[in-house]
Parts: sequence; C-alpha cells; structure tokens
Amino acid sequence: MNTIELKTMARELGADLIGIAPRSRWADWPKQSNPLSIMPACQSVIVVGRKILRGTLRGVEEGTNFSSTYYIYGRSWNEFTFLSRLIYNLAAKIESTEAEAVPMSGGTPKGENTVIGNAGIASNVCLNSKDLAHVAGLGSIGKGGFFLTKQYGHRQRFGLILTDLKLDGDNVIDLDFCKNCNACIKACPLQAYTLNNEQSYSLNSNICKTCANGACPGDELSGDPLDRLAASCGRACMVALEDKIEEKFHSKFRKRAVWQRDSLGKATLTPLAEEGK
Repeated sequence: MNTIELKTMARELGADLIGIAPRSRWADWPKQSNPLSIMPACQSVIVVGRKILRGTLRGVEEGTNFSSTYYIYGRSWNEFTFLSRLIYNLAAKIESTEAEAVPMSGGTPKGENTVIGNAGIASNVCLNSKDLAHVAGLGSIGKGGFFLTKQYGHRQRFGLILTDLKLDGDNVIDLDFCKNCNACIKACPLQAYTLNNEQSYSLNSNICKTCANGACPGDELSGDPLDRLAASCGRACMVALEDKIEEKFHSKFRKRAVWQRDSLGKATLTPLAEEGK
C-alpha cells in the first residue's frame, strides 16, 4: 500500500483530514513521547482527522444547550465513536496488506511509572497528537493553544495510527492565522492567558478548569483533556477565522450578543459591535 492508496482509502472511510509523519521527523523525540517506544519498527505515523460540525457549537453559542449538541456530537461521540471506528477500520485495511498498524486515540493515558518492558523506560509513554499533526503537515498550534488547520481552523479531532509501512511524508506548514489577532485572549473572561517576554502567551489550566463558558473536562484518551474549543476563547477564535479557512458558510456564526460567565458564575451579555466598527 502506498501513500496515495492509503489516503484514498482513509477518505472513503470518512476521514476529513489525513497527514503522514515519517520516522525522520520524530525519531529523536524524548522516549516518553516517542512512537518508537510503543512500536520499535514504526516507520510512519498516520494522523487522521474528522471535522467538528459548526452546528454542534450552536447550542453553546446561544447559551441554551451544551450536552446534546457540542458535548455529544462535537466532542465525545465524534472522538470516541465516529473517529475511533474510522481509525480501527483504516488500521484493519493496513493489516490486510501484511503491514502492522497500531490504532491509537488522540490522547494517551499515563500508565504505571515503572519499567516493566524491553524498552527500558517507564510504561507511561504519552504521544502528543498536536505535535504529530504538525509534523504530519496538517497545520500548527496557534497563539491560544488551539491546533489550527487551513481547512477547518480548530474544528477537528485527531487519532493516530503507527505503522511499519514506509510512506511519503506531507510538507510541514506553519499557518499565520494568528498574526495580528488576539481574539481568543481578549475573549477569556477569567484572564487565564499571560503574556510572556517573548510575546507568546501562557495558559493557566487551573483557571481554565473553573471556566463555565463552554469548556469541559475530558479524559486522558482525548486529544484535548481540557476541551476549550466551545469555550469563550474557542468560539472567539472560530469567529475570527471564518473568513480565513477553506470551509465557508453562507452566514456568519455569531449573530447575537455574546454571553459570558465570570469566576462567580455571573452571566453578562455584550452586544455585537456594528459591522465596520
């Protein structure tokens, strides 16, 4: 199976995004985050993505429904049902060609902090799906910590397949979507972002855990254990990117006043600025 055949098969199975990261790009990574620690014969990491429908965020944006819109169809079922089935089926297709394929979720839970195997390292190897998506040519991590693609902005979930197939890698890209934009930082009602000396931003995850603006705690199997995609910062990022990404809609996402809750849970509404102001 070559790269073209693999990508065609992945899209037929429902993949919206697929990128290849060859061994040369991550072979020298630390052992605790290196695919070789899980699969010593690994030659390629296949990063597969499914988009998050914009409509799954509608209930959160209106402040009227969280669980049965975003939390189910945008997050849990998308990542752990739809994407997981896709990853498994693609891995099965690879193994039907006598190559080995290791299906993995976007996140990896930590195991025992003890050495028990032949690798000589602790059994809590944890792969970073965002870093692997970057070296697989799918996009880059933005200013606010979201992984951004040119197709969907931050609206996607990733899963991984490690394989001993030697596949052609995709070109690594660094998007400039965040240039002159601080939409996500300005939108945070809890001031969880801190400006560093090098003009980058740090995020206080302890503050984020208290956010009641659409953020939701995940689990270790999730690519975003603390999911901020539907929070104030994530929705502001999505609004700022809607004219920059490839997937366009006939109407703007943000149509009414923006709601926010502070650290005490008090809600406020901020009217939209008039167009052009």
